[in-house]
Amino acid sequence: MKIVITGAGGYIGRNVVKYAVDAGHEVSCVVYPGNADSDYLQNTKKIELDLLNASQDDVDRALSGNDACLHLAWQSGFNHQDPCHIGNVLKHYEFIEKVIKVGIKNISVAGTMHEIGYHVGPVKADTNCEPINPYGIAKNFLRQAIVNLCTQNDINLKWLRMYYITGDDERSNSIFTKVLAAAARGDKSFPLNSGEMLYDFISIQNLAEQLVEASVQTKFTGIINCSSGKPVSLRTAVERFISERALSIKPEYNKFPRRQYDSYAIWGDAEIINTILSAKKNK
Repeated sequence: MKIVITGAGGYIGRNVVKYAVDAGHEVSCVVYPGNADSDYLQNTKKIELDLLNASQDDVDRALSGNDACLHLAWQSGFNHQDPCHIGNVLKHYEFIEKVIKVGIKNISVAGTMHEIGYHVGPVKADTNCEPINPYGIAKNFLRQAIVNLCTQNDINLKWLRMYYITGDDERSNSIFTKVLAAAARGDKSFPLNSGEMLYDFISIQNLAEQLVEASVQTKFTGIINCSSGKPVSLRTAVERFISERALSIKPEYNKFPRRQYDSYAIWGDAEIINTILSAKKNK
């Protein structure tokens, strides 16, 4: 399939591009103008585009001829309180409008478990959303707005909801990235909250597979949880990470309170994505 991937230069995007190329797809990568690091763009078409400020003509020239669009681009995804989330959300909506006008009927957009807000238990496609930080609010609004837009234009829309990611940690900004940085500084301990909360952790390689395979199929549309489907405590995940990396640093628990929007236990219902992956393997 000919697939265009926005946000291709980001932490998630780089890994998605690699998987898509290795899977045999013809990949076009949308990167912000001036992105000099292009080693990961081998065997792809590089497109420099400021997509949030691009005209319809710009988008036509960049995306024309593709079968699918996977829209990963998002600013400051690791900073949930950044005001740019609210400030840019309508520009993302307008970009999806332009993609539809190009004629692409298969559109996938990155979502986040932060759309849900406080919730305990598995997240299903129909789980109620009450986001309580700017990142979640913006993503939730975008999902609601483009569902209506895509329904009106007969578009196969996949909203790919992501959870907690591990791997390629040097490029991430996760708790694991911060553990690595602390260990590199020579810190003997790393402060955490209680560590007892249960989260859905998935490796970036497995996530890349899920994002691409969900994007190129058309049987399942709507919300698709891209996740492991298995709740694991933060304590277990951090201690496993330290052990696997053979780091000398030790976690120090109960140094921070739980954030208001941090659930005690939240994970994705992975039934749909597992069905998609099983169908792919059985081809």
